[in-house]
Amino acid sequence: MEAGRLAAYRKQKWDRSQEFAGWLEQTALESLEPTQALALYRASGGRDAKAFRANPIDELRDSFDFLLYDTIKLEGRFDECAAPEGAYKMLGAGKEFVSYLLCLREPGLLGVWNSNSERLLRLMDTYPPGMKRGPIGIRYLDLLDGLNRARFQLQLSDFRTVDEVAFLAARGLNLNSKG
Repeated sequence: MEAGRLAAYRKQKWDRSQEFAGWLEQTALESLEPTQALALYRASGGRDAKAFRANPIDELRDSFDFLLYDTIKLEGRFDECAAPEGAYKMLGAGKEFVSYLLCLREPGLLGVWNSNSERLLRLMDTYPPGMKRGPIGIRYLDLLDGLNRARFQLQLSDFRTVDEVAFLAARGLNLNSKG
């Protein structure tokens, strides 16, 4: 049963990750189509497609480019794209979508922030104490620290795999069992 649920989750979220990462290459962003942006949003688990579709494609391209390629620190880019008052905030999108884009681009360095990942951190006792206060970009760095510790403890290859384990953990998988 869990294998089937994981397969469906993996298909939605990660099966097209190489294709999606290609769309997010800096040179490809200038030709990103609205249907591609919506496919990324849906794969991330986004639930307000109507609001997301209201974003002009030029603004989405600018937001993606800023998030993935600007030279300011990661936490600043995350703030500007995920915080409600951020200059690059996308309608219908929050920390889940922003972190999904980052993970698609750098799955070995950057993880997904969603309710599953927070639950995993609590279950593994790696939940950072500052996660509920401060700017959202700093909180994302705290989350990454916790996810990195969980990744190391579970000996997982990248943050896509961490996301899959977090999905299973949120559904009651015992992380201490082998096999």
